[in-house]
Amino acid sequence: MRIGIDGLHLFGNYAGIQGSLASLVTALRNVTPSDEIVLYVPRDFKGPPIATTAENQNDPGLLIRKTWFPGRWRGVRTLWRNFRLQSAVYRDQCDILHGPTYALPFMLSKRAVVTIHDTIALTHPLFCTPGSAKIQKRLIPRSVKTSRRVIVPSIASKEAVLANVKGADEHRIDVIPWGVGPEFKPITDEKERRAARLALNLPEHYVLFVGNLEPKKNLSLLISAFFAAKLNRKLPHKLIIAGQPGWGKENVERLVIQHSAQDYILFTGYVEPRALPAMYALADLFAMPSLVEGFGMPALEAMACGCPVVTSSDPALQEVCGSAARVFPYVQTKPFLPLREIIEELLVDNSSERQKMSAAGLERATCFSWERTARLTRECYQKALEDA
Repeated sequence: MRIGIDGLHLFGNYAGIQGSLASLVTALRNVTPSDEIVLYVPRDFKGPPIATTAENQNDPGLLIRKTWFPGRWRGVRTLWRNFRLQSAVYRDQCDILHGPTYALPFMLSKRAVVTIHDTIALTHPLFCTPGSAKIQKRLIPRSVKTSRRVIVPSIASKEAVLANVKGADEHRIDVIPWGVGPEFKPITDEKERRAARLALNLPEHYVLFVGNLEPKKNLSLLISAFFAAKLNRKLPHKLIIAGQPGWGKENVERLVIQHSAQDYILFTGYVEPRALPAMYALADLFAMPSLVEGFGMPALEAMACGCPVVTSSDPALQEVCGSAARVFPYVQTKPFLPLREIIEELLVDNSSERQKMSAAGLERATCFSWERTARLTRECYQKALEDA
């Protein structure tokens, strides 16, 4: 099978969707090496996955087709996808096209699969920029309608698609969870832990959040809960917020200043993927208080590294973490209070409970791998080709 994959989002810093796409392509090449993948990427694509070029012929089954424009040109990127991608797929004699970022070409005759990571633009448009929400309100229903199969990363996302996309057919939707790579693992050797802490300039004790800084992540609640817990129980911990700035970050930074908490609430900005496993492994607690998610990759990565996890009651996060994570409920009066109580409970003389959570998280993480994701995705491609 020759598979055309829309990789136009593979530029700049990889986070979330970009990282999952790069991992999926790599896993597909490992699981089904007899297939060929044609990956269409912007001019400023740098990998991963590693490109097949004249200098690098390590994987002749992965063909990189670079466009003439950089990925940051959103308007041009959209036009090229709508009016040039399909002709490129036909020219390269691909059997099927995969749109892994919500989108397929406007006029579509080639058999295609689309991945809908979430329906936040439809259910929570205030958590998106106005332009993004407006585009995706048209894009998601059209892509679901024109595709042969739809991939979603969680049952929660599938239910959201069925509830909010008119005409969506549950028999054409495949739930294929994301995976977690082998690099995400605990660091048990004390010498290695000290070296990693020194190399990354990490404090001795800290609570960690990883993700883009945007409204749906509910960082104001996390900051308020941590601030209250630190003052109430004199915690030695710091709060590390690791992720690239998104829209709405000014409100989060303003809250830190209002609390006069600049000394113990630290913003790292974007963290290189190779540094993330150690950041998870050395944290005393990982917190993900998101209001809504389609999957929740950072929570899975934290569990794989042996870090205890606490999350909101968002359905997708609960689905990913199972019973391995502590879940705090939403309350209208002092909404930060339940999270504050869990932080205090776990960080004040309760190392045995954290050890139990760590063991449960490690076991839960074994249910997810990129090899399994690739096999299920390949099966989805085959079903799309066989569908009448």
